[in-house]
Amino acid sequence: MKRLTHILILVFALLAPTWARAECAVVYGKFWAFAFSTPAKWSSLCNADKQIGVPVAFWQEGASFSNSPAVMYVAASAKDKRTLPQFISDSQDAFRKQAAGVKFVALDEKCGDGKLQAVQYSASGDPGGNAERICYVEGPASYFVVVLSARNYKVLETAAPAFRELLASFVPMSARIEK
Repeated sequence: MKRLTHILILVFALLAPTWARAECAVVYGKFWAFAFSTPAKWSSLCNADKQIGVPVAFWQEGASFSNSPAVMYVAASAKDKRTLPQFISDSQDAFRKQAAGVKFVALDEKCGDGKLQAVQYSASGDPGGNAERICYVEGPASYFVVVLSARNYKVLETAAPAFRELLASFVPMSARIEK
């Protein structure tokens, strides 16, 4: 019996991270949805609006969202008559109102596999001293802001492969919720 217990614990320990990563693969709101895969060695929380203020949040395994050296999250915004560049400008202006010293720099690196209608920026100079990579993605009915935020530039570069993994799996969709 003891051996069976040890085997079950071992099987659960090996499969639990996979189950946790597969727990939510599609997140949706009133007019938007997106599919994604949680990067390896990261944890995720879907429908994190109440706890964190975003539809989905990610943090490095072994930490929590609040104490992880690097975190990622996705925010969604209804698409209106603005173009993607106008949305980006408005989004960055709104952020500057909260953190006047922040600097945004457009990056040549593609978001994901290049199939996304998206633009990537780096951001630095926020009051918390974080370094960030931000991917602004245009979906069918919404704009998505996919963010990697790290305590410093070295941590940002270490977490960048997970950010690329998340973006490679990111699929924006439209959603219609019927009551």
